[in-house]
Amino acid sequence: MSHENRTCSTSVARELALWVDEVHARTLLAVAEPRSDGSQDLAARVAEAEQRRRGDGIGGFPWFEDGVALDATQLEFFWMAAAYSSDPRIAVHAEALAGPLARRGVTATLHARLFAPGGESGRALTVWLAQPNPFTSHGLLVSADELVTPALRPYAVPSTVLARLRGHDVADPAIRAHFTADELIFDEPQRRVIAELRAALSPDSTALVTLCGPLGAGRRTALAHAAGRPLIVLDGERSTRSRLAADLVALRREAMIGRAVPVIADVETLLDDDRRALVRELLAGMPGPIGVVTRDPAIDLATERPVIRLQWPAPDTTSRRRLWATAAGTGSSGAELDALAMRYRVGPGTIASAVRSAQTLSPTVDGAALERGLRHNIAERMGGLARRIEITQSWDELVLGDDTLDQVHGLVARVRFAHQVLETWQYERKLGRGTGVAALFSGPPGTGKTMVAGLVARELDLELYQVDLSQIVSKWVGETEKQLARVFDAAEEGHALLLFDEADALFGQRTGEVKSAVDRYANLEVNYLLQRVESFGGITVLTTNLDTNIDRALKRRLAAHIVFGAPDEDERATLWARLATTGAAPLATDVDFDELAREFAHMTGANIRNAALGAAFLAASTRSAEITQEHCHRAGRAEYRSMGHVLAERRSGNLTGRKS
Repeated sequence: MSHENRTCSTSVARELALWVDEVHARTLLAVAEPRSDGSQDLAARVAEAEQRRRGDGIGGFPWFEDGVALDATQLEFFWMAAAYSSDPRIAVHAEALAGPLARRGVTATLHARLFAPGGESGRALTVWLAQPNPFTSHGLLVSADELVTPALRPYAVPSTVLARLRGHDVADPAIRAHFTADELIFDEPQRRVIAELRAALSPDSTALVTLCGPLGAGRRTALAHAAGRPLIVLDGERSTRSRLAADLVALRREAMIGRAVPVIADVETLLDDDRRALVRELLAGMPGPIGVVTRDPAIDLATERPVIRLQWPAPDTTSRRRLWATAAGTGSSGAELDALAMRYRVGPGTIASAVRSAQTLSPTVDGAALERGLRHNIAERMGGLARRIEITQSWDELVLGDDTLDQVHGLVARVRFAHQVLETWQYERKLGRGTGVAALFSGPPGTGKTMVAGLVARELDLELYQVDLSQIVSKWVGETEKQLARVFDAAEEGHALLLFDEADALFGQRTGEVKSAVDRYANLEVNYLLQRVESFGGITVLTTNLDTNIDRALKRRLAAHIVFGAPDEDERATLWARLATTGAAPLATDVDFDELAREFAHMTGANIRNAALGAAFLAASTRSAEITQEHCHRAGRAEYRSMGHVLAERRSGNLTGRKS
């Protein structure tokens, strides 16, 4: 809080104390008036309190601009309500004077009795309170009962306003003040955006300034820096449906009190049908410029204000390096900070959160701790919509045909050498909007599609996040797209590979014959996905068992379509050998992998893995010293039955394992 604001708060708190003394004395006098004993002393006490207040008070209302006209009666009513809300003794006397309604606040009738008995001011005040006025529109006074006759309608001062009057810096839960830092780090593209923001946020502007960009990129700091004054931010994620109207009033009030720029963050979360009108009403009635922070560049607030829409770019690598160094201090080496800056395209907010998490996790904030902190924050950003997959397999366990393996290596090369090909050799000019990589892995179940996605992520030193379709898909129109946007934004910042298993559930063919609203919105979802995959700067892997169900337009956007076929006999034998052998398992010398490959001709890699693991458990359960051919046959037959194959009966202790 600035020195000017602290001085103002002190004078307001003194004014409140003087009004409490005066209103308390007036209520005492009004209660005692029918009796003669002591009334003269009380009248003298009222006169003394009024004289102190007039001689030492601030003489007006400090929070309103000079253009707001208030007469003495209107100011008296507000301070009377503030005194009533501040001192319980006044409420007791008010109830004795005005009856049960006075338990809920002060009324114009009670004000007239205390301050202007027999005058006309009570009627004028009643009319003024029944209309929109500065106190009620800014939430400084709230009516406890709108259904009561205006003259008897009780008004009170909210607790947050009362705390402000007492000199405490308290705001509503969904409202946050945001100040500029002393040292700010911006690159050249960001400075160009700030120059445009500075003109749009000048005090005489009435513009709606929309700043688009990912979470944690420093959008609020940029707005505050450009405005040259604090922001008062309403966080759309924190404002509940039932509280939105009150939060919007609080935003107006706190912006007025703090001489700050009002900002709505994550406004896209507030634009459903029943809340859009409230936001539009705030935009229409708020003086001066208003800021909006959003991740959606196509957000439409349907306002009559002039709209300035700007995109906030992520900081470049050099700026990220300086941000990491400033936030992390001296615990990390220069090489570690260089690696973090190169790998993660994050802004100052995300970096600060990662440093705080690292400090919580480890006493030494080195590069490894910072990376762990960043991963925790990225997982939090995913919000349960995607889960991180720990990659335990290696390339040695992978068995694929030569052509398929070449395609996988080509996909890795496309990512690893993207900088050289796209930027140095300038092939980026030949592309569309995005430089990301989307790949489709198709083929029967168990052929290694998900495993290869994990190995690609591991080879490229990426995090692997599997999208949870049960959490993504929603019956509400537009909600699926919002959830997907959240996942893509977090993955782009977090240097992650996104895996969509069973992708045909989301990326299905669009229908040409729209017969219902369901068809239309299903088409819209696929349209959004196609655009988002194309503009995504990272890696997206989609797996499916039914590639014919994938929309044809998506296939044109793919960097690779790799078809995983069922393994042939030699590949099955290799799979048996690699999946049954661990280096520690007591595998018998009589195990014939070629025979197992011939015996179970319809198994894929996943089936063979299950059978090999089942054989190990059979050996352990029988306390056998070795895992034998018999154990492998028994486990193979069990897996074959689970696959739906009919097996011949066992003969003379041998297992045939053939399909009948």
